[in-house]
Amino acid sequence: MLRIQLSVGALAVAVALTVVLPRASAAQQEGRIEGVVLVGETPVDDADVVLPGLGQRVRADGAGRFSFERVPPGRYVVEAQSVRWGRGIATVDVAAGQTARVTLRVEAVFHLDEMVVSAGVGSTQRSEAYQPASVLTSRDLVTNAEASLGETLSRQPGVSSTYFGPGASRPVIRGIGGDRVRILEAGIGTGDASSTSPDHAVAVEARASERIEVIRGPATLLYGSSAVGGIVNVFDERIARDLPTRPLTGYFEGLAGTVSDERTGSGAVNFTTGRFVMSASGLWRDASDYAIPGFAELDAEPGEDPVEGILENSWVESRRGSAGLTWVGARGYAGVALSTQRSDYGVPGHAHHEETVPAPPVPEEEELVSIDLEQDRFDFEGVMRFGASAVRNVKARFGYTDYNHVELEGEEIGTRFLNDYLEARVESEHSFTSSTQGAVGVQFSNRDFEAIGEEAFAPPSTTQTSALFGYEELRWTEALNLQGGVRVERQQAESQGVAELTHYGVSGSLGANWDANELMSFAFSASRSMKLPNAEELFSRGPHAATRAWEIGDPALDSEVALGFDLTTHVHAERFRASASIFTTGFAGYIYQAATGVQRDDLTEYRYVQGDARFTGAEFEAAFDVVENDPSMSAPHLTLEALADFVNAKLTDTDEYLPRIPPMRLGGGVRYRQGAITAHAGARWSARQDRLGPFETGTAAYTMVDAAISYRLVTGGLFHDITLTGANLTDVDARVHTSFLKDMAPLPGREIRLIYRINFGGL
Repeated sequence: MLRIQLSVGALAVAVALTVVLPRASAAQQEGRIEGVVLVGETPVDDADVVLPGLGQRVRADGAGRFSFERVPPGRYVVEAQSVRWGRGIATVDVAAGQTARVTLRVEAVFHLDEMVVSAGVGSTQRSEAYQPASVLTSRDLVTNAEASLGETLSRQPGVSSTYFGPGASRPVIRGIGGDRVRILEAGIGTGDASSTSPDHAVAVEARASERIEVIRGPATLLYGSSAVGGIVNVFDERIARDLPTRPLTGYFEGLAGTVSDERTGSGAVNFTTGRFVMSASGLWRDASDYAIPGFAELDAEPGEDPVEGILENSWVESRRGSAGLTWVGARGYAGVALSTQRSDYGVPGHAHHEETVPAPPVPEEEELVSIDLEQDRFDFEGVMRFGASAVRNVKARFGYTDYNHVELEGEEIGTRFLNDYLEARVESEHSFTSSTQGAVGVQFSNRDFEAIGEEAFAPPSTTQTSALFGYEELRWTEALNLQGGVRVERQQAESQGVAELTHYGVSGSLGANWDANELMSFAFSASRSMKLPNAEELFSRGPHAATRAWEIGDPALDSEVALGFDLTTHVHAERFRASASIFTTGFAGYIYQAATGVQRDDLTEYRYVQGDARFTGAEFEAAFDVVENDPSMSAPHLTLEALADFVNAKLTDTDEYLPRIPPMRLGGGVRYRQGAITAHAGARWSARQDRLGPFETGTAAYTMVDAAISYRLVTGGLFHDITLTGANLTDVDARVHTSFLKDMAPLPGREIRLIYRINFGGL
């Protein structure tokens, strides 16, 4: 049974946010926004214009004009979305009693300045954020979404994956993974068991998402101590955050792939009546064992590996469904959603192995391992806005997850993992002066975790966390914005036979964003982040076959402190766009597994210990329009793209490299657009990784070549996207260094996919 015990201080803050502050705030005069949506100099008459900060959505008229009334003073991001022409984004300042005017120029070409909602107070553009971010929109996901979240994001700068086959893959950000990267659904934790082991899937579905945001670097202030490496925030439309301009919208999609005979179908429907929005969605996926260029085992010789050209036990079956109901009013909304997911997938590599110890031969009679995952989830989200008062709103978010998965050895149950997870947060945005805005909030979570069976490496445990946080932004000048914030967190962890352990953490950050001129901006952030030890690090004591380790936790572990610095520059010229970041993060008391040299039942013994570590690296992405034409795209438009990232990580007290750190990557490509046709071709080179941790083996370099072509047909109120993609077109043997299975499970070979999506209600 869940025990929910909010601290007195946290409860007092929640009451203040919802009752006291709104009454104490002084009313200000509201303004308005009006503008026009253009493609080139031609008005766009099919655009939805969204004001995310206030949850407002309107449709442009026949002349492309729109307006928002009763807008409190402040800075807002306005976005136009047109099925025919693309998207346009602009930032606008609204003064009390004044009308702000803005022109939104929609473009079909990606310009590296998407809207971000996960990086601070309200919404902002990437170039105005204090931390580097990546955004994948729904159209990106049609082409790039994979069965796992880690592989979906692995093409983004600074992001790799824990690749454990197509069924399980978690993002690794700047070489940091596990529970130091927080996976969220609209700001609330997913509640799965993916952070406990790399063979456990992330229970979200990228192909059913509306957008995914990746914040690189510490995000502990808003999202907790487990976000010391960054966050991945996945958004869908189960709960509506504004009132649609059309009564019925949705899509249906089908996908067929060659490398694993994959067949995937998905769809979503949103129906609006009055102030109510109802939603329903579903997804079905079946994929067989996938093809590989040669043998699964690295350096295997003919006759040594029983199967050539196929990665045995790499099949995936998934089913997902959701339903939601939202009431949207003039000053806020409240919505609930239910979702369920059922996933069955094989764990490649026969038994679980790891590269740090040569895997013993697997007897022919040993059963293959698969995972049967079930998750049911309930969500509530609501916002109450107070207009032009100093306290702008109160937001409440609640999620409860009932998760379990069974690890099967053939038909026999090996181990069962249970995870009941609850998380709630209440926060309020404010603007006490014309040059400041901020947020304060309270967050609470409760996790009941239990592993039963042969691989119960961690005893049953309960972890409760409560936190207070505050965040403030100051517009120092028209070109310079400053930010600062603090988070205080308390964690209680309890396990059988161990006294209740209490840890405290205080995290803080400072940042600046400077528009140097019309073409270039700079962002700098400095942070002190504290990660509190999790239950597995504290209480583990047993065999963990997925990582070929006998894990031993330490209840005496202290909090981990990270001091990080990040400098990012954005260039946004007419034909050239670029973003570059350099970063360094030093950890005091970094928690990691150290090999003791002892063997237990053919597993290497690892103990959780602490030491000092440093992560240093850089990221770069750019686009240059070689051939630029009018925004209507009636003539060809050709863009060259480039990407690079690198990270180096060491234990500074022993001068040893940390294991499973991604190698340097370089990439480039060309993007073509004319009329209804969009095409892209590119190559990504992953260098050899020879900076190795103890007992770790190196990984060879490889080059991955991909391509895609898409055609959009608009007919009446429908638009059809027909997309043909090719991955690993040269059929190379590619192995992911950040994967525990890199010597046993290469990436899939050459694949061709055909994707058809029909959208309705979009015009």
